[in-house]
Amino acid sequence: MRMAKLVTPGEEYLESYLEACRGFKAQCVTLFSLHDPDAFEEWRHTLFKRFEDQRLGVGLKEGYVPSTTLWLVERGEFVGAGNIRHHLNAALERFGGHIGYAVRWDKWGMGYGTVQLGLLLEHAAKLGIGRVLITCDEGNAASARVIEKNGGVYQDTIENVVDGVVRFTRRYWV
Repeated sequence: MRMAKLVTPGEEYLESYLEACRGFKAQCVTLFSLHDPDAFEEWRHTLFKRFEDQRLGVGLKEGYVPSTTLWLVERGEFVGAGNIRHHLNAALERFGGHIGYAVRWDKWGMGYGTVQLGLLLEHAAKLGIGRVLITCDEGNAASARVIEKNGGVYQDTIENVVDGVVRFTRRYWV
């Protein structure tokens, strides 16, 4: 894991990203949304432009804020995805926060989440985000540990309704 680094998503990591998407779908992982591998031909040619447009705030859906997507890679392989929202709106203050991240399911429990969040926090500071809100589901003990290992201070747990489902969200500040 000493070789893991954050990079701007690029074509050279696309195959391993697609493999991770397939793994998430096969394992029914829905905590973080990777792309649908069955629709690969629909998104493969626009993926990197969309990431750049999101960073610049171009063509955002209502309620979205500019965000930077970075991939954690090691030895040329996609390991995880991270997203840094450049500022908060009312919805992100309740659910989502400044940073969202995911590690491919076959790398869970190996410390990559802790490394990735630490690197994302460093990048957020470079973007001028001094105080960072990070959220996780109440039942996601692994994510709570990752946040706490990176200096997250628990604020509270609130109730949210996401896609019609009640979810309890832990909120932390770093």
